[in-house]
Amino acid sequence: MVTDPEALSPEEKWHPGGETAVYGIVGDPVKHSLSPWMHRLFAAQRGLDTVYVPFPVRTAALPKALEGLAAAGVHGLNITVPHKEAVLSLVDELSPEARQIGAVNTIHFTAGRSFGSNTDALGFQRALERGVGSDWRAAPVLVIGAGGAARAIVYALGSAGCPAIYVANRHPDRAERLAGEFARFPLHPLPLERKSLARILPQVGLLVNTSALGLHGESHPELDLECLSSHGKVYDIVYNPLETPLLRTARQCGRDAMDGLGMLVEQGAESFRIWTGVLPQTQLVEDTLRRWLQTRNKLL
Repeated sequence: MVTDPEALSPEEKWHPGGETAVYGIVGDPVKHSLSPWMHRLFAAQRGLDTVYVPFPVRTAALPKALEGLAAAGVHGLNITVPHKEAVLSLVDELSPEARQIGAVNTIHFTAGRSFGSNTDALGFQRALERGVGSDWRAAPVLVIGAGGAARAIVYALGSAGCPAIYVANRHPDRAERLAGEFARFPLHPLPLERKSLARILPQVGLLVNTSALGLHGESHPELDLECLSSHGKVYDIVYNPLETPLLRTARQCGRDAMDGLGMLVEQGAESFRIWTGVLPQTQLVEDTLRRWLQTRNKLL
């Protein structure tokens, strides 16, 4: 088994043996996921004999798939779209974070039971603090989107004590519903339209895009980043491409900007810790994935 993380590539073939611990990711689709390579890098740091497999599973087959994977001896799973909420009722026990966020992204099978956790909120928080420090906690935050990713981000921001969290969504009723479910936090729903956002951007210290806009080169016409506080930072949870139109515009306006690769790595590292008891070093893995994405995107 390769034990040098720098020697690994996503195309490298490696054949597991009888003692290999099996982990994986369940979603639909999952063929694009970077998680298999990321977890091989984590395992290589510690010389652990593991393999991480993508499992494409349709929604209707999810209960049987989880039961079968557990019976087959799989040690742990990551759960991605569209299954994070459906898994809530399919595990034996939930972590407090998963219960409050209302979504599971990590399952650990042990002693005949399944434990559901959510590492997205902690992953976002760790990546943000590693990138920009902790000043973001003291100023209002604007969150774009009100879907599953937004739930974890809002939980992280509220738990960190942010004084105000504005949630803007194209469908205002979804933002209002999110604010109602997290009523213990200072949430303020907004319509995703230019005039409303321009009023609050000058006081915002952090802008977080949790929507899928940017994955295919889409822009955010409702956002005038020139209105954002001069100390404001922009965080896009999209990590491929590494530079979305939102991040490019933020940098052109002189604002600090971060992509979502750090969050991917940090949430994955916490899943790895839940399964193995070992928290891997994340900066090296992020740097390796970043180099590969940069090279791959230049070749496309």
